Amino acid sequence: MFSVSRSFYLMSVCVSPPLSLPISQEDVPNIALLGSGGGERAAVGMLGSLHQLAQDNLLGSLLYMCGVSGTTWCMSSLYSDPDWSLNKRCDEVIKKLKGPTVGLKKAVDWLKHVWFMCMDTRRLSDDAHRNSTNPYPIYSAIELNRNKQHCTEGDSVWFEMTPHESGFSGLGAFVPTSCFRSQFEDGIMTEKRKEMDMVLLQGVCGSAIADRQMDTAYVGKKIWHVLFEGKLQCIALVSLQEILAATTEFNSELIDLTLDSRDAALKMNSPYPPILRTSRKVDLIISLDFSKEDPFETVFSAKQYADELKLHFPPVKESVREEKDHPQDCYVFEGRCPEEPTIMHMPLFNLRNCKGLW
Repeated sequence: MFSVSRSFYLMSVCVSPPLSLPISQEDVPNIALLGSGGGERAAVGMLGSLHQLAQDNLLGSLLYMCGVSGTTWCMSSLYSDPDWSLNKRCDEVIKKLKGPTVGLKKAVDWLKHVWFMCMDTRRLSDDAHRNSTNPYPIYSAIELNRNKQHCTEGDSVWFEMTPHESGFSGLGAFVPTSCFRSQFEDGIMTEKRKEMDMVLLQGVCGSAIADRQMDTAYVGKKIWHVLFEGKLQCIALVSLQEILAATTEFNSELIDLTLDSRDAALKMNSPYPPILRTSRKVDLIISLDFSKEDPFETVFSAKQYADELKLHFPPVKESVREEKDHPQDCYVFEGRCPEEPTIMHMPLFNLRNCKGLW
């Protein structure tokens, strides 16, 4: 339903001045924006990319926005504001990053009195009835198969959450998001439970710390390092969310007694699976890759995923891997038929952005 109303909105933009294009609803392409993981680098990079898209009047052309790990922090922050003010968000981030250091006593007081007042306690399903002027948000995680002993991320399946439904992308099994966390048996709800708020959702989607035996040590070292080095700054937008996400993962039994959801970046560092669903009929995928490692790993992982599930995916030449240490700023992998999406892949670290560093 959202995609239909969004298509009508996009069509109205195209037929109105200054474009005034003679098109029908069928001519409007379905465009999805994918943001990879990468911690605060991905969160800030995603925000900057969206800001530039808005400056170029391209943001309104997007049908879906899908994030994983760090980019979900950016998304949840944006969608908490009904007006979706990118300029306001950018100014807030810049102010925090440029802000002065904070003393320990003040930081503790701030943590006690301010942080919990600023928590985003809204529910994802609250966005189900919002207007269609903004891209449709899709958050991703992975679900571990806890029926297997010593299961790893390789034993996991992709899990997606939207304002309307939550479930397994590859299996096609979904429940209304308002019922997410409720108990089901044979497809029938047996116990209604309260839907998780956006704070817990960020913990599920945005914490790459998934080894429970290492969580306590990691969080302790993280806090000690920040305090001891005197680098506690007003950048809680990212750093505190990272700590919160880590502690949320560690106490996963408080989130859900049935599902064991983890940061999807542990399996694939870009949210291709939800977008490759045939029901979404995506024509163009804009892939923003904020990875610090191989910038093409996400593309080849997505292709392998598509091949295994017999989903449409454009051809990607193996020779492109030869450019992993000196990538261009944009690659186009063109679909060969209407059912096959075209992918525009844009690595953050490239010859243009990092000129002179290679």
